[in-house]
Amino acid sequence: MKRKCILLSGMILMVAMLVMMASGAQAEEPQGWKAEITPYAWLAGLSGDMKVQGHEIEFDKSISDLLDAVKIAGGLLGVVQYNRFLVWGQTDYFSLSTDEMDVDQQPKGGRLETKMLLNELALGYQFNGFYEGQTFDALVGFRALRLETDITVSRTGRRFNNTETFYDPMLVLRPSFPLFPSKIKGLRFNPTLAIGGGGDSHLVYELQPQIQYDITKKVSARLGYRTVGYKFEGDNELNVELSGLIFGVGVMF
Repeated sequence: MKRKCILLSGMILMVAMLVMMASGAQAEEPQGWKAEITPYAWLAGLSGDMKVQGHEIEFDKSISDLLDAVKIAGGLLGVVQYNRFLVWGQTDYFSLSTDEMDVDQQPKGGRLETKMLLNELALGYQFNGFYEGQTFDALVGFRALRLETDITVSRTGRRFNNTETFYDPMLVLRPSFPLFPSKIKGLRFNPTLAIGGGGDSHLVYELQPQIQYDITKKVSARLGYRTVGYKFEGDNELNVELSGLIFGVGVMF
């Protein structure tokens, strides 16, 4: 139910913003090249379930739980723009190990070790909004998830390993709104909304409301909350959601 509400809200927001873009205000035309690179931390909790080689796994890990379980985690955001055309990309890597989960409906029924590489890439065009400084980036791209899972079942001692890669098309909308422009220069609300699927997955989605503050003309900070979801059914199944605070400091060229 929670995922359905998130998906419906995201679709409504995307449709509303696409309608607004159609009647955008006139503004100064962006000229030439510009780019941004932002490394960031994503303090994400993990919830959902999966099925690997016939074994059902359920987990609901909070941010504090994952901090104990995570071995390596990191992310990078990049945007390159020429006039109104742009390329947006985001990549995340997680490596975690935990025995706090249910395997085959048995509490603490095993140990899960997983490595996750999430890549997103999209091409698009920037539209003006209703007032000066407001823009909407509309993009089409894909998401690639490489997931390596290693499970040890406690009651049998058996170990199972599975590696899969999922490729899915998606639509991305990145609006940008100045906040209190007359009082605070360089403060913006920059959410990212994405929805897709129909490739290797039934559904992929992303909601990332965030605040950006330009510390200088070349350095900016981002703070927000990111939710990424996956739903896949087949011989192996995956129905997971990563969500939590995200923050980073980047450079602009």
